[in-house]
Amino acid sequence: MKRIFGSKKKKEVVQAPSLGDTSGKLGERGKVIETKMQECDKQIAELKTKMKTQKGMAYKQSQKRALTILKRRKMYQNQYDSLMNQQFNVDQMAFSNESIQSTIDMAATMKEAVAAQKVQMKKINLDQVEDVMEDMHEMMEEQEEINEIMGRDYALDAYDEQDLMDELDELDEDIVNEQMEGANEVPGYIPQNQAQPAAAVKRDEDELANLMNQLLMAFILNSYFRN
Repeated sequence: MKRIFGSKKKKEVVQAPSLGDTSGKLGERGKVIETKMQECDKQIAELKTKMKTQKGMAYKQSQKRALTILKRRKMYQNQYDSLMNQQFNVDQMAFSNESIQSTIDMAATMKEAVAAQKVQMKKINLDQVEDVMEDMHEMMEEQEEINEIMGRDYALDAYDEQDLMDELDELDEDIVNEQMEGANEVPGYIPQNQAQPAAAVKRDEDELANLMNQLLMAFILNSYFRN
C-alpha cells in the first residue's frame, strides 16, 4: 500500500529564532531605515538652500519635491519607531528569561550548598567543640598567671617609697635648672660672630654712623673749597 499511495512525509520542525537573533535583526533593519532618514534630511537641506535663490516655477518645483521627500521621511520615522518598540519588547522578554534562568541556577546552587553543609555538620560533635573551648580558656588563664609570676621584680620591695619620692623631686629640680641654663646659651648652629650681645651690636652701629658722618662732612668741605 505504501508503494501505491506512498507514505506521509514527516513535517520538518522549524526551530524558532532566539530572542537575541530577533533583536539583532530588528536593530539591523533600524540602522537601514535610519540611514534612509539621514539621506532624506540631506536632500531637504539641499533643496531649502536652492529655494532661497529660486523664483517662479523653479521655486515651486523644488518646494513640491521637498514636500515629497518630507513625506517619505515621516514614513521612515514611523517605521523606525515601530521597529524600536518591537526591539524593546524583545529585549525585555530576553531579560526576563535570563532573570528566570539565573534564579533557577541560584536556587539549584543553594540547594546543593545546603545539602553539603548538612553532611559536614553531621561530622561535628558539639560536645567536643565545647570541651575544646573550655580547655583553651583554662590554658589562657594559666598562661596569664605564669606571665604575671615570671614578670615580678622582687628587688623593688627593698627600697623605701619616701626615699624614691625625694630622689624623684631632686631629678625634677635638676631638669628645670638644665633647661634654664640651656635657654641662655647660644645654639651651636648659630655662628659666634652672630651671637654677640646686644650692647656690642649697638656699639658697632654707633661707630658705623659716626664714620659715615665724617665721610659726609669731608665730602662737603672738599666740594666747598674746590668752588
